[in-house]
Amino acid sequence: MRPATFDPFGERLDLRSGQEAACASASRRRPVRTRRVVAAVLFWALAAGLITARGAFFDPSTAFGPDAPARVAAKDVTVLR
Repeated sequence: MRPATFDPFGERLDLRSGQEAACASASRRRPVRTRRVVAAVLFWALAAGLITARGAFFDPSTAFGPDAPARVAAKDVTVLR
């Protein structure tokens, strides 16, 4: 293993040959692509799970529903002045 070489601004210099550097960059790209795919799959699985749970446990009588205007009109509301 070669010691790391840096330019005057602190950037690491790649002193490997062209073919050696191309193989190394291709092997580095694969895990990043895999992580992005895994992250996208996890995101959409979570989104689908939330939508499914929302649909399964949604109770229209608690929020809206066909009798919502009647329930609102039936409430005794005191107006503070």
